[in-house]
Amino acid sequence: MLFDEVFCVASGPSLKKVDCEEIEGLGYPVIAVNNAYSMFRQPYALFAGDEDWWRRYGGAVPAGIRRCTASRSASVLYGVEYQRIGTPEVEFNSGSMAIQFAASLGAKHIYLLGYDCSIREGIHFHGRHTRHLRNPTETSVQKWHREFDGVRNELSHIDIINCSRRTELTCFPIKSLEAVIG
Repeated sequence: MLFDEVFCVASGPSLKKVDCEEIEGLGYPVIAVNNAYSMFRQPYALFAGDEDWWRRYGGAVPAGIRRCTASRSASVLYGVEYQRIGTPEVEFNSGSMAIQFAASLGAKHIYLLGYDCSIREGIHFHGRHTRHLRNPTETSVQKWHREFDGVRNELSHIDIINCSRRTELTCFPIKSLEAVIG
């Protein structure tokens, strides 16, 4: 299936249910990152790159959601679709891989929500992971910025707009959600 416009929705602390309901209600295809799937009735896809995430949360993901990972072991162990897209040398995180996945679906316009890329206002919209998963640190956030820079360079031909309510991810242009869907 090909899409012209896609929302990639990550689990940053600025993510709000009202924004998710609005984009879902307007019929935009959504690729949810990790626990962000829980903010939607039926996202098109869920991208969680880590085997540990699938071990902890995979059993709770409702049927009918396309499930993708960049982990070969998670693909084999949990029956998740393997999607490792982009230049192999470029480091990645689940949020950056969701953007790459959207591009592979033909998206010419990719809009980001919950891509805070900061822990100043909290860890995730759902709070801290409690078991078996790492929570972000300043070091991991700095690494994410480098990874998103790599995605920006690789996908410079695609319009990627960060619509997150609060963000420190500045390698993509920033616009309000209202400006994009209004």
